Order: sequence, then C-alpha cells, then structure tokens
Amino acid sequence: MLRQALSLSFLMFSLMLRLSLVSTANSNIYVRCSQLNFTLTTPYESSINSLFTSLVDSASIYNFNKFEISPQNDAVYGLFQCRGDLNSLNCKDCVVSAISELKTACPMSTNGEIQLEGCYVKYDNMSFFGVQEKSEVCRRCGPSIGYNSDVLNRIDGALAYLVGGNGQYFRGGDFGSIEGVAQCLQDLSLSDCQDCLSEACGRLRTECEMSTWGDMYLGKCYIRYADHDNEDHVNNGNPSSNKSSGEGNKNNILKWIGYIIAAIVALIGGGISLILKDVESAKSDAKSAKEKADKVEKKVEEEKEKNENMLYPPCVPPMAFPMPMPPPCPYLSHSNPNTCYYL
Repeated sequence: MLRQALSLSFLMFSLMLRLSLVSTANSNIYVRCSQLNFTLTTPYESSINSLFTSLVDSASIYNFNKFEISPQNDAVYGLFQCRGDLNSLNCKDCVVSAISELKTACPMSTNGEIQLEGCYVKYDNMSFFGVQEKSEVCRRCGPSIGYNSDVLNRIDGALAYLVGGNGQYFRGGDFGSIEGVAQCLQDLSLSDCQDCLSEACGRLRTECEMSTWGDMYLGKCYIRYADHDNEDHVNNGNPSSNKSSGEGNKNNILKWIGYIIAAIVALIGGGISLILKDVESAKSDAKSAKEKADKVEKKVEEEKEKNENMLYPPCVPPMAFPMPMPPPCPYLSHSNPNTCYYL
C-alpha cells in the first residue's frame, strides 16, 4: 500500500510539473470567429474534424504545418504554429488546448483563429496560405513608466534588433532588463515576414509609447517586449522570450512544487493510515479465525468423548436372581435346633 501511495505521488509530481511548464503557453490572448456558420453533420464539419486531427498529429513532430482537406466542394484550409522556443511536447499540448478552445468559441463557424501564448491555430474555407495580412488583431500595453530615457533606449534597441532580425521567423533578444520576441507565420516568405514585423513595430511604438510592456499582433506576425524587472508584466502573463518565459515559469514551478509536496505528505499519511487499518483488520481476522478453530476443536473433543462412551459403556450392577429355598428339615436335633438331619 505504501508503495502504491509513493507511485501515485511520483505520478502526480510528474503531471503537475508538466502542467506548470505549459500553463503559461496555453493562456488565451485572442480568438476570432466567422459570422457565417456551417450546418452540422455536413461534409464540411467532417473536413474540419479531419483538419484538427492532422494539426494535432503534426504538432508532435513539427513547430509549424499547414493542411488542405478538400473532399469534393467542402475544402477547408488550416495551419498551426508554435512559439519558436517550445519543444514538441509543449507544442502539441498547446495546439490541443487551442483547438479545444476554438471548438468551444466557434462551434459552427466556417472559419476561426486563436492565439495562445505558445501557439496559433487557424482554419478557413478559403485558402489564406502565403497571403500577407497586416491588419491589427490585438494590442496590449502595460502601465506607463513615465519618461525614463535609459529604459526607453533599451526598448528601442530591443525592437530594432527584433525587426532587423537574422533571416528567421522567430527572433528573441535581451537588452538589460528589456526582453523581446517576434515571430511570423511560416507560410509567409522571409521578405513578407520582414515587412509584417516592421509594420507591427511601428504600431507598437506608437500605441504603447513609454509602457512597461507591449504586445502587437497583426494577421500574420507579432512583436512583443517587456521589462522583466516589472512585476506587472509577470502578473499579466506576457512572456517575451526564452529567458522571460523561463523566469515567468519559475514562480509557477515553485508554487506547484509546494502543492506537490503537500500532496505527497497527504498521500503517504493516507498510505500509512491504510496500512495500519489493514494491520488492525488482519488482527481481527486472526482473532476470529482462532475463535472458530477453538470452537471446532471443542466440538471434535466432544464428539470424541461421545464415541468413546458408545464403544465402552459404563458398568451396570448385575441383576439379582432369587436363590432357591432349601427344603424343610425333616429331623431337627433337639440338642441343637440349628442342626438338621437327613436320613
């Protein structure tokens, strides 16, 4: 029983640690649904379900992929992309969460998209692959830091580095306390990616001027920065790069470890309690078994004694038979009356 309790504790520890690592990545940023709906139980619904299955399966191997499911005239197009610093396990977890939330938010929409902290998923009944999209989808700005030339210069340096990039779809940078991240959907060309990030950076500078952190999401790219020394950034769940993501998860991991230790102690205590209960139950069973054995032994002795009595019955006094009376004495002695003479 104790071994089972420890095994369960280890399983809980592994599960909670894994959940703590992906909880931030699965935080919802935005979701958008089409106003046009499809009819349930139609081929288009079947195509969407097939697409979602393909996205999840692919996410266990790749960081990005796109699919076209086109049976007859009910084609559906979709893709997923995970943040560049996520491993395949966390990527798949994020895509699974994204699709689950998308199904809930857009149950019958002909197209929809969702952006989580760690991944992006989109589907549509029209192909959007390779099409540039620079319209603003989501903007978030932190509180103002006022005019602080040192911090503002570091923010400008981080954004310039992200836009300049190095010919990659995922870019991260660290400038003192300022960290940033930028990413494009990989169905774009690198030149279109550069164009999209330049547009996002310009809007972010304008909309989130002098903010402690800022996020700008366009249709096909996003750019983000944050001062990781500012607690508001952590509390709002806005990881900005590999390092900031690790810093953001550190507190979560410590919190979960505390929960896990408490759970392990409770499980071990419960296991010991069950062991003691089993011991008491075993003692009770042994006592009951002994009482039954004593009863059986007593019954055997009684039967044995009964059988012995039947084989060797107790002695009874002999029956008294009447003795025959002597005949009357014909001649008595006159000198001795007790003497009888027979002629």
